[in-house]
Amino acid sequence: MTVTDPVEPTDAALAAPTTPSHGAGLSRHRPVGRARPAAARRRRGVAVLVGALVLAAGAVALATTSSGADVGPSGVAMPTGDGDGWRRVFSEDFTVTTPTGGFEADYGKRFSVYHGFADTAGTGRYSASALTAHDGVLDMRLRTTASGTPLAGGVVPLVDGRWGGQTAGRYSIRMRSDEVDGYGVAVLLWSDDNVWEHGEVDFPEGALGAPAYLNVHCLSDPAQKCIQHDTGVSLADWHTYTIEWTRERMSFLVDGTVVGTTTENIPTARMHLVLQAGSNDGRPPRRADGSLQVDWMTIDVPAAGAGPTASLPADPAARTLPSWVGDARPAHTTSG
Repeated sequence: MTVTDPVEPTDAALAAPTTPSHGAGLSRHRPVGRARPAAARRRRGVAVLVGALVLAAGAVALATTSSGADVGPSGVAMPTGDGDGWRRVFSEDFTVTTPTGGFEADYGKRFSVYHGFADTAGTGRYSASALTAHDGVLDMRLRTTASGTPLAGGVVPLVDGRWGGQTAGRYSIRMRSDEVDGYGVAVLLWSDDNVWEHGEVDFPEGALGAPAYLNVHCLSDPAQKCIQHDTGVSLADWHTYTIEWTRERMSFLVDGTVVGTTTENIPTARMHLVLQAGSNDGRPPRRADGSLQVDWMTIDVPAAGAGPTASLPADPAARTLPSWVGDARPAHTTSG
């Protein structure tokens, strides 16, 4: 899948007053809120594991069904149902093709698009021109402009066309990436009020084309990660990543396999889903150029009067632990 070279944004278009990316939870559709303090920016490699963590793998059945008629570009169709106490409120499989760099014009009522402010590392800048829909995927093309600015891409799904998150939900995204030196991706739940202490849940997260990590930040000290775990799969391959968030438990699945679950550090404030890709710490090589591709995304919320439960590992012993992480490699070594 290729797209033509886009018209690069001008320095003026990228030079809006800025704050770090999701640390402020901002897009150009959002009023400017509180920025994340510089000392609180993402700290790679810091992990504080709480609770007993047992390394094992557990498999669960997918809670939704897929249509076999059209498996889409990734080989797995977007789930068409909800059930099990969940109600579908958002789904997108990017079937409308846009001009190169023209994603926002056609999808602006479905997504809030980041533009004109710094990415998390502070070296790149979000630009709507990095986003294109083609061949049934959302393509975030990460590269450095002729003037030397690394481009980043970010979107927030709009449920019913409105900005704002949930207090519980099930979030799935099917995605892959090229290996692009100096760039990374995070799919995360972030506070509607831009308060880091409300929580940060990153799944998946990692350097493009590298291992996919699960990171859950501690509510008491969000600069620390209470769970940091290599899921055993690569962001270079197609995989489906799911966050299941209830008041009692959060679980994390890769291709339907539970790779982590916890009853600790569960956010209670309203949170929204963010997909963002940009520069890692430092400045990417100027030659670095490649894409993050998304086949589809879905959001479910608890159905009226229902109390859906988060999936549990297959190992009964693991179900009794406050926090547990496992490995997706035995069941899923490539795409699922």
